[in-house]
Amino acid sequence: MSDEELLEIELEQSTEDVADRLRELADALENDEELTLADDTVSVTVPSPTDDLEYELELELDSDDEFELEIELEWTVDDSESELEVDDSDGDTATDHS
Repeated sequence: MSDEELLEIELEQSTEDVADRLRELADALENDEELTLADDTVSVTVPSPTDDLEYELELELDSDDEFELEIELEWTVDDSESELEVDDSDGDTATDHS
């Protein structure tokens, strides 16, 4: 299966809102819950990792003295749990059992 971008979100939010969202993601990972990520037009729900994750952190400083922190997580799931659910703003739901 080739790479497919399912969702990309870039928002300007308060530090508190960003911290809340990161806590929600951390709690879902820690509790082996599905991860649901959403913006105004689409919601994507993916299974929780069934094994260890690959964790990548990148910190950059650009020429405008702006910091950029990227956190990337990669994981696989068992075939029996590889259900992906995508809901769009029209209320249409697509489920992929790859």
